[in-house]
Amino acid sequence: MAYAYLAAAIILEVFGTVAMKYSEGFTKVVPSILTVACHGICFVSLTVALKSLPVSNVYAIWAGVGTALMALIGLVIFGEPLPLQKVLATGLIVLGVVMLNFSGPGQQEKSDEQLARVVELDETHGAVAPVPNRVAATLDHNSG
Repeated sequence: MAYAYLAAAIILEVFGTVAMKYSEGFTKVVPSILTVACHGICFVSLTVALKSLPVSNVYAIWAGVGTALMALIGLVIFGEPLPLQKVLATGLIVLGVVMLNFSGPGQQEKSDEQLARVVELDETHGAVAPVPNRVAATLDHNSG
């Protein structure tokens, strides 16, 4: 369900941005109201999605897909040019989103385990390394 809220946030952000273009600097009433309403509801949806999804992935997907959609809408609706540089830049953004999603929860657990091993090594040599709270709590729980 969280991904449905994320999808809604993306769609509302895109609609809000299109309305912003039509508002002509907030001089047109209806597009201005739509801009504020769409972006407001977008952030509510984004907040609900963040309750159960990692913030780095949510923001990357939201921004990346929104950017790609706006490039396409700019081309189709507003007649904006789509030079190779814009295509490549948008492709890199999408690639970054995909890569972030492949570094999911399993990768975080591996990172925590690696950090725990480093801390164990430091403790055997008498050095104290700063440890994030989540890893410290895991280490305390496992050692007791």
